[in-house]
Amino acid sequence: MLTWWWHQPLEVKIAGQCAPVLAGVKPSNMLVLENKHIREVVRTLEGTGLSWRCLYAGQEKNIWLLYRKEALQKIVFREEERSFLIENGYEEERLEQMLVRLGQRFRQYRKGKESVQSDIQFPHEMGVFLGYPIADVKGFIKYEGKNYLYSGYWKVYENVEECKRLFESYEQIRNVFIQEAEKGKNLWEITTEWQCMTA
Repeated sequence: MLTWWWHQPLEVKIAGQCAPVLAGVKPSNMLVLENKHIREVVRTLEGTGLSWRCLYAGQEKNIWLLYRKEALQKIVFREEERSFLIENGYEEERLEQMLVRLGQRFRQYRKGKESVQSDIQFPHEMGVFLGYPIADVKGFIKYEGKNYLYSGYWKVYENVEECKRLFESYEQIRNVFIQEAEKGKNLWEITTEWQCMTA
């Protein structure tokens, strides 16, 4: 399965990992790609309405954050999310500045993983930047990833039925985007068609 995935065209890889944000139903997604795709990512995402930031450049793979700027800004500046982020050191006034800090923390964590002596923790606040419900982000931290009620796109600690419905819709969207990308359509075409279809 993994071998099949890594031999797919770039559009299929991005559709498979980021369809919900391409469709506009999720503010952001993580994207993991081989580092040979660095230059192609920008070209491939043209016209989709997405912004992107490379959070980590490794020897073999890069980890990107693809996001819809307006949707993500609304989330990180909501009262509860904003308070949580400030408690975790994000005192910046602009989304872009916050993402710079997130990238710094994520890179420190990744580098720390290479050192057995490192005690640098994963930046769990990333869940907020991925649009996870704040209750689930806090629940994951409190219970150290255990005692969750359901697991899908993230570990769920509250509102299970609502999250199940959301995950199902994400999967349906993902399947549509992958199928269209496999037909040779570019992401701009797929995104535009989806928006017209769901308007």
